[in-house]
Amino acid sequence: MSAVPLPDTSPMTEMETEIDDLVEEHGSERAVIRVLLLDLAELARDGDRSASKGWLRGLFSPGRKNRTGQPLLTDN
Repeated sequence: MSAVPLPDTSPMTEMETEIDDLVEEHGSERAVIRVLLLDLAELARDGDRSASKGWLRGLFSPGRKNRTGQPLLTDN
């Protein structure tokens, strides 16, 4: 009986396989970079649309409370 070696499932091997698949799908390394940059730009735009500007700037209404129920803003 001979043992069959398991495929390498290390994170680097999986990443290399994914890169190879992308190059095969898009035809060239340059096309892959273009697609990835477009995806990254879309994710950034989506994050800008979905993030509360008050939360990002630290601006809250005076009645806002944290998870413990304590007010975030005080009159001190």
